[in-house]
Amino acid sequence: MRNPRLVPRLVALALFAPVAAGCGVRPSGVILGAPAPEGPAAGVVLYFLSGGEPVRVPQRPHPGGVTLARTIDLLAAGPDGNEGRQGYTTEVPAGTAVLGQTAAGDGVTVTLSVDVAGLSVGATEQLVCTVRDALDGTARITLRGGGSERGPLSCPVAGQR
Repeated sequence: MRNPRLVPRLVALALFAPVAAGCGVRPSGVILGAPAPEGPAAGVVLYFLSGGEPVRVPQRPHPGGVTLARTIDLLAAGPDGNEGRQGYTTEVPAGTAVLGQTAAGDGVTVTLSVDVAGLSVGATEQLVCTVRDALDGTARITLRGGGSERGPLSCPVAGQR
């Protein structure tokens, strides 16, 4: 004797079985990637001081092309209102500007509008870290200006680009 309810159940089971089995993608372990980007996609990375130490501040939005000269102009202008309220400071002299840059072995020499011999340790670290990140991780930076040269130097803060 045939069960009239069995046929629809078998048909339903035949249709449901592939769905229950999954889509054919096999499980895998955790796949690690690069860290998620921080801040807006188009912006400049600046290093200000917090407690006397250089710290990477969130990227500032900057429409259009970002150049090393424009980045150092923003650094020399100091923290904006929001950054100042968060306690960030600067020792980079106002008006510091990039006069030129040249590749130098495994790094770059950046010529500035100020005498680099007179820069504080904090200002020097701010400049070196900001230049490093602006130039996609250039390891060794020499600062030149006012007849003096400092470097090659490395940023004391781990790269985060």
